[in-house]
Amino acid sequence: MGKKKNRPFSGQQIESNLLVPHNFPTFFIIHRESTDKDTFHGVSPFLVEKAISSALGEVKSTKKLRSGNLLVEVNSPTQAKKVLNIKTLSTIAVTVTPHATLNSSKGVISCELTERSC
Repeated sequence: MGKKKNRPFSGQQIESNLLVPHNFPTFFIIHRESTDKDTFHGVSPFLVEKAISSALGEVKSTKKLRSGNLLVEVNSPTQAKKVLNIKTLSTIAVTVTPHATLNSSKGVISCELTERSC
């Protein structure tokens, strides 16, 4: 048999490619700036898709939310940097912010050793 590989305690394998950053915001909200409280509901989806693809390239997904804002999921850290610099989509003034909850995760970590020692 072969030599046994050392693995982390949890049983997960360590990524061998450490050059690619994996922790960058991937979800962004694009909000339309307007004094009349206009949203993207009346804007052509073809215009939005063309403006986003010309500014960022091919993104993973673009969705229109109930609030009228756009949710954009990017593929790479360079797209994440580019999307934050967007000020207009075609002729529409916008603001871009990272999504408050989709870019993070919550969880509880428990350890059996600490439970037994109490």
